[in-house]
Amino acid sequence: MSELTLNYTGIGSLPFKGENAPKQALDFIFKEFKSIPFWPQLPHFAREEDMVFQYSQNLPGLTFEGDKYFLNPESEKFFTSLEELFFDYESVTGADDLSGCGEILDKYAILPPNSNSLEPFLKELKNHNPDFVKGSITGPFTFSTSITDNEGKCAYYNDVLKDVCTKTLSLKALWQIKEFKKAAPKAKAIIFMDEPSISQVGSCAFLSVESSDVIEMLKTVADDIKKFNALCGVHCCGKTDWEIALSCGADIVNFDAYSFSQSVANFASHAQKFLQNGGFFAFGIVPTLDKDELKALDINTLEEKFDNSLKCFSAKGIDENLLLKQSFITPSCGCGSLDDDGALKALMLAKELSHRLKERCGALL
Repeated sequence: MSELTLNYTGIGSLPFKGENAPKQALDFIFKEFKSIPFWPQLPHFAREEDMVFQYSQNLPGLTFEGDKYFLNPESEKFFTSLEELFFDYESVTGADDLSGCGEILDKYAILPPNSNSLEPFLKELKNHNPDFVKGSITGPFTFSTSITDNEGKCAYYNDVLKDVCTKTLSLKALWQIKEFKKAAPKAKAIIFMDEPSISQVGSCAFLSVESSDVIEMLKTVADDIKKFNALCGVHCCGKTDWEIALSCGADIVNFDAYSFSQSVANFASHAQKFLQNGGFFAFGIVPTLDKDELKALDINTLEEKFDNSLKCFSAKGIDENLLLKQSFITPSCGCGSLDDDGALKALMLAKELSHRLKERCGALL
């Protein structure tokens, strides 16, 4: 994983919304993010690219009533679909590799209108030879607490529906890995689980949720991804119980380093163990959730902010050289909430900081 050291990539969402939005996004990504191109989500181009709905295709019990959608475990097709899902999951995760699982995994493809950039992304990927390629899923906790059943309760609180969500997301992650491998055989796949809702674990919104249960959910998906020679990341852009992300078996923990480095550093023992076991931190050091902060930011200020982030960890006894060797750069979150110019600035600052740090820390590389 040494090629990851001080490299850079994006988180996912971009704000482009014109009729050429997919091409606009991919032209930029394959020009500026050649080492780790990332599949972009375009929620303003198509509402079906909402981060929860995007992964809902072929979800057992999915029911529509007007603009509303939910899981209905009482529908006629639910138990047939449930049996098929469980059989598919066991067949795929029990295989030695994904080469013979294409027919099953294609049932869990992420297709238009839920993604309008993934198919052209795969086509463009064939023309490049990146070290890595980054995909994503909504994390199982965020997904299962964002989608409800027919009575309006979060799927998370129904053990069967929670399992449905987790297994479906795993299969969608493995489908991406299969497709990435087909398009770019030498590239190592990275699949991020986007988990903004873990920032609410322990709050009044989720008082009954046990951290250990969330860790188990994430670990299930992480283990499935890692089994097939891909890397798994966890992304959370808020302040959370970082033991969840650091202990779930992911290879990469991505956090908002602009605002919450001290929050992560406070879990020093877990962070130290994570790094010693070969884990990587993805420093989300470029702010995307505060437009004014981003507008005022320049590369020198950003580099100083990154150095201050490192000091949060070194003050807790974590070796700075180890941290640098096992880190890379991203924006703090997706860029979908920014305007086009702001999104491009955030991404280019991540790239520029990566180049500056590589030059500065060349002896480590």
